[in-house]
Amino acid sequence: MRVVWVVVLLSMSVTVLFGCLGSSEEPTPTPVVIDCSPDDLISFAFSPSFQDDGAIYVGTDPCGVFRSFDYGDTWSQSNEGLIDGVVTDVVMSTNFSNDNTVFISTVRNGVFRSTNKGDLWEQTSRGLERRSVAAIAISPDYASDRTLFAGTQFRGIFRSTNGGDSWEQVGLPSSNVLAIGISPEYATDRTVIAGTGRNGVFRSVDGGESWEEINRGLGTFERGGATVVRFSPDYARDQTVFLGTKEEGPFKSTNGGNFWRPVDEGLTSLKTVGLVISPNFRRDGLVFMASLNGNVFVSNDQGEKYENTLVKGRTFRTLEISPNFASDGTMFVGGSLSKFSRTTDGGTSWEDIEVEVDE
Repeated sequence: MRVVWVVVLLSMSVTVLFGCLGSSEEPTPTPVVIDCSPDDLISFAFSPSFQDDGAIYVGTDPCGVFRSFDYGDTWSQSNEGLIDGVVTDVVMSTNFSNDNTVFISTVRNGVFRSTNKGDLWEQTSRGLERRSVAAIAISPDYASDRTLFAGTQFRGIFRSTNGGDSWEQVGLPSSNVLAIGISPEYATDRTVIAGTGRNGVFRSVDGGESWEEINRGLGTFERGGATVVRFSPDYARDQTVFLGTKEEGPFKSTNGGNFWRPVDEGLTSLKTVGLVISPNFRRDGLVFMASLNGNVFVSNDQGEKYENTLVKGRTFRTLEISPNFASDGTMFVGGSLSKFSRTTDGGTSWEDIEVEVDE
């Protein structure tokens, strides 16, 4: 056993590195040893069945993937088959309890998939080649439609409809796509929203076949652009979407993105690095926002105004919420050069977590 600090650092340098690194041919996987302490935790994901299986996956730079099956108490590396240690995003199948499937995106080698909970990874980047993938999103109906979207630097949006076996470019070919959100009603409304570095926000209502610019009310994206896109879990009824930006705070739309307005009352920092919506949003109206400079803010009026719930005075990079938040009150937030912090009472109190990695 050895103790490491698990930290969350979605560095601006990673964004700069994103890009196509050349060859149009499929790269030949070369076995590499990725065995080190994770300096920067870039992204993490809760299992959809977190309450039962306690599974959490984290993507790090430069040490690949770590996983926990006991709610984050102990961790082990999960890098067999990887040829890239810089993991930019992690998503889990919505049918994880049955198919054991996890996807990761990387800074140099596209997308990898595991169908055995991360015991072994395979590169599934046919059509992506060696694209640098900044964001990956999975359909809420993945078990039946096998659909994923990937955002790349200056090559736009790619889509897979066969569980990652192959990918096709479907839009925004010159855009640096940093954030992707998929409607919880995707099976019927086919809606996807993508946030870019400098070109604003785009929406597709036909599953990615066509895209339209939806920037009314957003102002300018010249200072860094989008960080996160989140749909309300009750989107079919309320048509609510939130957009986080690097410099201009969160925005909210209540008509599916046709018009946005800033929602920053009570925020002391606008550098939005994480934004999550309560799974019970219709009843509790809770929205949480993490800022770059070490604050977590909470809104209990559906994201209209905020107050501080955590002040750490250190850099934060991301925020994630348990799918069982209504019952377990669990969220994780992390930042550079520090432990990550966890709440299990809905943000009233926080504890720093020292993570032990099982080797």
